[in-house]
Formats: sequence, C-alpha cells, structure tokens
Amino acid sequence: MALIAAVSLDRLAGGPALLAGYALAALFLIGLAHAERRLPGVRAVSRIRFAGPLLVLPFAYSAAARTAPVLHGRFVDDAVQAWEQAAFGISPNAAISVLANPPLTELLTFCYFSYYACFLLPVILYARGRRQLAERYLFAALTALLTCYAGFVLVPLAGPALAAPELYAAHRPSGYAITALQNHIMATFDPPGACFPSPHVAGAWITLLCLRRFVPANVRLLLCVLTAGLTVAVVYDWYHYFSDVIAGLAVALAAHAVTKRYAVRPEQPERPRIPA
Repeated sequence: MALIAAVSLDRLAGGPALLAGYALAALFLIGLAHAERRLPGVRAVSRIRFAGPLLVLPFAYSAAARTAPVLHGRFVDDAVQAWEQAAFGISPNAAISVLANPPLTELLTFCYFSYYACFLLPVILYARGRRQLAERYLFAALTALLTCYAGFVLVPLAGPALAAPELYAAHRPSGYAITALQNHIMATFDPPGACFPSPHVAGAWITLLCLRRFVPANVRLLLCVLTAGLTVAVVYDWYHYFSDVIAGLAVALAAHAVTKRYAVRPEQPERPRIPA
C-alpha cells in the first residue's frame, strides 16, 4: 500500500502524509519486536508486541480507503450496480429491505456491531496463555484484512448508501439504540472506498474458521449466529453490496487455507492444562 501511495503521489491527496504514516507504523512494529528481544521476560512488552499489528490497523484501513480511487480515478459503483441488476434483476440491498422492521434491524445490526470483538479476541487469548491459538488466529486475520485493504484499490466502491442516496433513503431500515450507535460510527469513522471485498465479512468468517475447533459448543454456536447475522446485515443495512459479501467470504476461505498450510506452527488442538 505504501508503494501504491508512492507511485501515485501526483494523484493522491495527502500522499506524503500517508507515506510518513506507513513509515511510522513500520518503525513502531520494528521497535516493539526489538523491545521484546531485549526484554524477553516482561509480559507487558510481549503482549504489546503481539497487539502491535492490531494497533496500526485503523491507520492501514483509513489509508487504504483514501488510496482506493488512484487506480481507476473514480469509484466504480455503477459497474457493480449494473452487474447485480443484470444478475438478480433487482438490487439485493433493495430486495432484502422488504423484510425490514425495527426489531430485525436491531438484531442484525447487533451482529454487525459484534465484529469489533474480533480485534479483542486474539489479545484475550494471548493474555490467557493460549499463545499458539492467538498467533494462528492473528496471522490469518491480518492476512484476510490486508488482502481486503489491497482490494479497495482494485475495485474502489463508495458503497450502496452513498452511491444511490435516493434508493437508500426509500429503503433505509430503522432500529433502536444499537442501530443509532452503529450508524454514528459508520458516519464518523467509515470512509468511502472501503467496500470490496468486505473486511467485516472476511474478519467475521476468519474468526469462525480459526476458533470453531478450539471453543466450547455453546461459544461455537454463538459465533455461527453472529457471523451469519453479520453476513446478512452488511447488505440489509446498506453498508455493502452483495458482491462485497461474496468477495469477503472468498478472502476468508482463501486466507484460512493458505495460513493453515504455511503457518510456522502446525494447527493442533491445545491440551487442557492440569492444575499443579
């Protein structure tokens, strides 16, 4: 992404600042790795080093969205809208809106909101001593998310709500407190250009794929319900096109397969610890 920004400085607003941000992010991660080597017995340093990539993800996400239009020079929502109209005969976002009612909106938006826990789970697992699982999960999640961020440039989309404001206004689902909170988050922190593939779908599915064998049955069921709800919510709430969902799911499946095959440590169920 830094290379794309470097070769697009004449077409990218704030390009030098983005390059500086990438450099600072790299120095930050290198510094954390150096600190862990110098202080191998300090748990706080080890945990911060582990969480380092998650700490720079918000910058990487926003920087990728800002870089998205440089390849095509514009957003290409019209092409995706035309493809979905030809494939389905109707906009999937508008079609699913016939089911809209406030309780359903609140439930699906809660599933979407649960996505933010994906950034806490690896840190919690690492802090609780499940280091191998935490590293495997974080490796796969970062692979999926960074692949999505690169995809923003290949297929730059503003999103269905911004690209079709009149249609969105006619079909916009209404909910309650969680819906209002999520809409505020999207309006404040979610930049146009961060759609294809859907990082929310990719992140949710990679979480389910990585953790399903290592959690109790009730937790696995909860993950399945939240992931399914989020997958529907991204289209229902007009955050993504149906095409973004398919691409995000494909990224998650590919990232899981590749990281499982090429991980430094093979994936094995962890043995329960026996109290001393």
